[in-house]
Amino acid sequence: MRNHDGRPSIATLLIGGALLGLVTQSALAAGTSSGTPIINTATLAYSVAGVGQTGIAATAPTFLVDEKVNLTVTGGATTNVVPGQLATVTTFSVTNFANSPLDFSLAATPAIVGDNFDPTACSVFVESGVTVGYQAGVDIATFVDELAADASKVVYVVCNIPGTVVNTNTALVGLTATAQGTFTGLNGIYVATAGAQGAAILATAAADTPATVDIVFADIAGTEVGDLPRDAKHSARDTYLVATSVLTVTKTVALLCDPFNGTLVPKNIPGAITQWSVSIANTGSAAATLTTISDTLTALVLAHDANLVVPSTAANCVSATGIPESLAGRGFKVTASAARTIGATLATTVGYFTTLVDADGVDIAGQAITATFAAILPIDGTHLTAGLLNVGETVTIVFNATEL
Repeated sequence: MRNHDGRPSIATLLIGGALLGLVTQSALAAGTSSGTPIINTATLAYSVAGVGQTGIAATAPTFLVDEKVNLTVTGGATTNVVPGQLATVTTFSVTNFANSPLDFSLAATPAIVGDNFDPTACSVFVESGVTVGYQAGVDIATFVDELAADASKVVYVVCNIPGTVVNTNTALVGLTATAQGTFTGLNGIYVATAGAQGAAILATAAADTPATVDIVFADIAGTEVGDLPRDAKHSARDTYLVATSVLTVTKTVALLCDPFNGTLVPKNIPGAITQWSVSIANTGSAAATLTTISDTLTALVLAHDANLVVPSTAANCVSATGIPESLAGRGFKVTASAARTIGATLATTVGYFTTLVDADGVDIAGQAITATFAAILPIDGTHLTAGLLNVGETVTIVFNATEL
């Protein structure tokens, strides 16, 4: 819009300035920095008898941009843990939506109603930026220091997991960040002090004072009890999920034969041969690394090499007769629920081991049988650790013994 003499009108100038201001302030969520003086001058251009005259200016009183305290804590992550795990880390993000730098105090909430257990010994640390991810002894700051407007900082909550938890149990852990800062500069402008946590911030309850910086809380309510709208703090929650192996050990015995009835209707009399099976199944949600299993046979069962050969038949109830399931002297059989490396045998569901005290992984000394899974279940394509039993897998150790 223009005046009759062709010059832009005051309305045009003012509207253009207003639009420019809107474009500038929308560039950042935080807006104009607090303490910025706002000066606005209107100038009237006019003419008399066709002769341009000196413009007349009118300047509004200067005022300072006030402080808008606003922040967001972002959570929602789920961290898998196992029973008894120490220093388990879950991650949050704190973002400063105020219009000046601010400090933020941090507090973890491990006891929350509605979950299965509470993590213990929780601590809060701020990412140092030296190495991505939590590093004990490196990420040691316990408050967010001088976080710039529109900037974010990663914060870690580090807790211990009780040893009594079970698979699929969950624990909620909250993080509350509270804005803090010192507004002691000229006219109440924020003063940054690196390395020192600022003071608690109070909202300005009285009417606006144009010449000083007033403070307005603009945050929304968070997840934690007592975190209300416009209280200069915000909170969110993460979840610890117990995702561990669930191992069941089952031992069974089957009567194969006795010296009088053979395999027809055998009885548990002296000289009878029994077959023992020890099965380990993983029905949980995480793989387990098996170490050893031991089985000490009662003195009423003769456990020695000749009697631990596993026969396919026992017609005469003599362990060394018939067709053995393995070479003579190999008295242990190991089966797996899926093809995998068993001992020195590749891609099979069965393997055989001697009863000698040697390096094959299954030994008998006197009445004591010991199986070492690092040798029985070595590394292969789907088992990256020796002795690993993946979810849904079962391994079984089978042997025979003669009753005395």
